[in-house]
Amino acid sequence: MNNAFVIWQDPETTMWEPVAKLTELHGVYIFSYTRGALNKNFVPFPRMSILEKEYVSHELFPFFQNRIIPERRPEYYTMLSWLDMSPGSNDPLDILSASGGSRKTDNFRIIKVPQRTENNEYRLKFFVSGIAYISDTAKHELITLDSRNLLSCVIEETNHADSNAIAIINPKSGQRLGYYPRYLNEDLIRVNRQLSVMGNELCTQIPVLKVNFSAPEQYRLFCEAVTPWPNGFSPFQSDKYKLLVSSE
Repeated sequence: MNNAFVIWQDPETTMWEPVAKLTELHGVYIFSYTRGALNKNFVPFPRMSILEKEYVSHELFPFFQNRIIPERRPEYYTMLSWLDMSPGSNDPLDILSASGGSRKTDNFRIIKVPQRTENNEYRLKFFVSGIAYISDTAKHELITLDSRNLLSCVIEETNHADSNAIAIINPKSGQRLGYYPRYLNEDLIRVNRQLSVMGNELCTQIPVLKVNFSAPEQYRLFCEAVTPWPNGFSPFQSDKYKLLVSSE
């Protein structure tokens, strides 16, 4: 079973809200809205206007399919390269969650629910955010990185835009290379709190997966968050992630 959430940014508050969940089970897709969709500014998706209804399909819903570049286009293979994936039978939810499934015309992101690994780890792949705003020195350091590098992350409690902002740091120089995606902050912080980690520095390692030199800055640095999986931990469990369907 694969599970992913649709995260939406409220244009009024700029806060990110989970508004829907997609589950894939044996080739069947199940779509349900979450309590985050009750936000007064959120508009339901076309042909899925009933918030309390569960939608079922044997094909990926158009909202998600339209966020995957068709295989017939050369950009598809470019995106796979940026995601460090080989051509073949790739799970569409893996492509969407790693890339974020974003489009220029809207404010949605797609995140796959992490599964506990055999090594009892929490792992989540992501592109580093905010590279356009880092220093020239940091940009120069970034292009020297490769898959042998291990980065760290720190909560920037004094960040005026977001007190939960998680900065991605090059431990060799102390340079900030960007940020962990804002819509993922809450869960990673919760993981570390359950591990009884104190202070701003998180016990999460950030291995570099790939540096895409020719990609736009939002796809430049592809990494993975790796941290121990706390006992009893379940990802994405705040009230706004709960489903609106009556069975829930």
